[in-house]
Amino acid sequence: MTQTLTSLPDGIVRQRVLNTSEAAAFLNFSVSHLRRLYRRGGIPAPIQLGARKLGWRLGDLIDWVAARQSRPVTA
Repeated sequence: MTQTLTSLPDGIVRQRVLNTSEAAAFLNFSVSHLRRLYRRGGIPAPIQLGARKLGWRLGDLIDWVAARQSRPVTA
């Protein structure tokens, strides 16, 4: 029997690692914009998965989005 993400405990779901394209889709960004943010240090630090492959923990991205949404809007 396969489990979906919704049936898994929250702590396990938050540890899921997304590749670059999955992370960009989750954030509703293009891959090139995600890479720009990464180079500027504007998003959570990724995990080095291989020599040229990066991944982002889903929980880190969720926390980052929540923090951005709770910031006051400046003029």
